[in-house]
Amino acid sequence: MQITLFAAVCKNGFITNETGNGNFSSPEDKAHLRSHLNSPACDCFICGRKTAEEFQDRLTSKPLFILTHQIKKNVSNRFYFSNLNDLSVLLHQQKLSSPTLLGGAQTYTFFLENHYVDHIVLTTENIHFKTGLNFDFQRFKNDFFLKKTTRLSEKTTVSFYEKKYPKH
Repeated sequence: MQITLFAAVCKNGFITNETGNGNFSSPEDKAHLRSHLNSPACDCFICGRKTAEEFQDRLTSKPLFILTHQIKKNVSNRFYFSNLNDLSVLLHQQKLSSPTLLGGAQTYTFFLENHYVDHIVLTTENIHFKTGLNFDFQRFKNDFFLKKTTRLSEKTTVSFYEKKYPKH
């Protein structure tokens, strides 16, 4: 299994603004994300409960795995899990091996702390928020190496990171 984390941050590291809105990325970044999500490099989506509720109408093309403490019955292509072992079993049962992790902040941290992220695609937008939810990538940066950086536009940069060490 190869998990790719996708995140967009403002230049000072927040993934949401002061009001909790995380929908600030550029049209170029949105097109880049859609391209990845529709490609063979992504066979399913993973996110936390709040992100799933916010984007569930847009995440219908592939199975969606939702990290939550309030386990619900799996319905259609929605699967609920509360720990990484359950996720591994569900992915194996569905014959999926290339999930894309879409957030939010607690879910990113959970997967990174448990060394369950293989690739990070981090978009940086040239905007500044005073406060918001922070994606503390600096804490995990030593586990990854920067493979390449690409400019999507004058104000949007994407950095591609890969894990330095394989999963245990």
